[in-house]
Amino acid sequence: MKIAVVGATGMTGRRVIAALRARGHAVVATGRNAAKLAALGDDIEWRIGDFDRPETLPKALAGADAVAYVAHAKHTKTVLDAMEPGVRLVVTGSTRVFSKLDDPAADAVREGLSTFTASGRGGQILLPAMIYGAKEDRNVGRILGFLARFPRWCPIPVPLPDGGRHTVQPIHVDDVAASVVAALERPDADGAPIVLAGPAPIPYVQMVRDCAAALGRRAMPIPVPVRALALAASAMAMIGLRPPFDAKELTRAAEDKAFDIAPMRERLGVTPRPFAEGVGDKAARGDY
Repeated sequence: MKIAVVGATGMTGRRVIAALRARGHAVVATGRNAAKLAALGDDIEWRIGDFDRPETLPKALAGADAVAYVAHAKHTKTVLDAMEPGVRLVVTGSTRVFSKLDDPAADAVREGLSTFTASGRGGQILLPAMIYGAKEDRNVGRILGFLARFPRWCPIPVPLPDGGRHTVQPIHVDDVAASVVAALERPDADGAPIVLAGPAPIPYVQMVRDCAAALGRRAMPIPVPVRALALAASAMAMIGLRPPFDAKELTRAAEDKAFDIAPMRERLGVTPRPFAEGVGDKAARGDY
């Protein structure tokens, strides 16, 4: 197939392109930055497709048999309007759509995915949980970066919202890419949205301990009420300091994330790697 990848230069897009090429597909990389697109490789076809200039998108997507949209799902309608009839779309959203918190970013994703569902277009919605594994991942990378500042012999005090008892289910970026490719190749998997997450939910405190172990360090979790941490982060931001995590991120950490990944395994044929394994690989590469 000839597949257009929208968001080609991003963390997930680059890996989707590599996985598609490894499976023999022709790829058209689309994005807004010509220099970044050209850096993907001399042998990769690329075209400018800029959401701020929607008139560029029809030409960017012309001739594709399928489209993988791995940028922010808020632009789903713009992508749909630019696609040729009969072309399937695989779009990535986020498990933040399940949050009960006031979250404008999640609302934008919900709107984009609703637009896709209402369009009747063939394809699939994928909802990744926290993605990690790339050098630029924002969550796990920051934890590793913080822990790596301490010497190996020193137990590291780590303030955690509510002691880190709330659960999270991170997924490795390569497993996300494999799922996107599988969704493109399996039109019979079309249907209800598929959550992409790790093998099982783990408490935040376990995630931090796994990060520390990957670096040969030992974390010493300190329970702190989530509201107190959020207020401290807000106060730091007000005086010009940059907290490791902002107040909104800390508040979201108090929501339990636990997802059924049976559809990911059964409909896409992808079994995600355990977090301890994936973060060990990331730490060994120094990607933080």
